[in-house]
Amino acid sequence: MSLVVGALRSRWSALVGFHLRAPLPPSGSKKGSKDRGPRKIGELSTEVVTGCGLMKNEPDPPIRPDNEYPEWLFKLLEPRPTIKELEKMYHEGGLTVEELRRLWRLKNKERIKESNFMKAKS
Repeated sequence: MSLVVGALRSRWSALVGFHLRAPLPPSGSKKGSKDRGPRKIGELSTEVVTGCGLMKNEPDPPIRPDNEYPEWLFKLLEPRPTIKELEKMYHEGGLTVEELRRLWRLKNKERIKESNFMKAKS
């Protein structure tokens, strides 16, 4: 199973706060039976991306090898620099446009939270 897809799937279900699909009923032991999804809540399938079928009657898509996924998908799990790291890089003069934009967004969020806290206090 692809580590990235499994991590993204578990992160998504944790963010949503509920299980993506109810467990399947136990089936008879058939030879060559296909993995249709998890057997119990919290268990992830090793052959399909559970809960990602877009249409109601459409089966879940199969998990592919890592080389069939785009490169940017693997960068989603890399930790992004914190505001302190970005400020340090800013003072050293080594920020890209995207990092600079992220720094200003984080600073703006921090300023808004502080302003809201001060308004609620008074």
